[in-house]
Amino acid sequence: MDRPEAAVVAFRGARELRPDLRSYQGLVCSYLACSKVKEALYTAREAMKAMPQSARALKLVGDVHARNPGGREKAKKFYESALCLEPGYLGAALALAELHVIEGRNGDAVSLLERYLKDWADDRLHVKLAQVFSATNMLEDALAHYQAALRINSQNEAAKKGLDRLERQMKGVDPDAPDEDEENEVEDADADVEETELL
Repeated sequence: MDRPEAAVVAFRGARELRPDLRSYQGLVCSYLACSKVKEALYTAREAMKAMPQSARALKLVGDVHARNPGGREKAKKFYESALCLEPGYLGAALALAELHVIEGRNGDAVSLLERYLKDWADDRLHVKLAQVFSATNMLEDALAHYQAALRINSQNEAAKKGLDRLERQMKGVDPDAPDEDEENEVEDADADVEETELL
């Protein structure tokens, strides 16, 4: 979001015209992009009051709480409530798994994601599992899940980038080091600068 302040104005107008979940989600995301957490929380709670039986509104409140390390326990409760209300809501499952990872509960994240994989063949679930396995140095498991994600959706950018990074890691190459092509581009640019300075 390049212009979050303008997005706030636009989503506020959209919410006034039609107060649906998308306008609330857009407004909350815009406020968070502007670091206006109080306004984001107020708006998310407003969405929850307007749509008390919406798992997505509950997740929205959880998303705001998750941004603050002191609010993670509240976020967890909102995500779990969303999943009780709508057990098949993958957005809440993925958010809860991410929260587990942030708090170092990788085993809980894996259990949750694998439980959902039994019922849903979703590329996002596979990517999140691959990321958790990669972070815990279970590289073969990570590889299998990145490949599964790409079989489901060959256009999944997170899976492509994750697989590329993982393959570099498996070859013993620093996955965060720039590619040789990138290094050559930098060297070529340096050479061009030196030639210009000589003229």
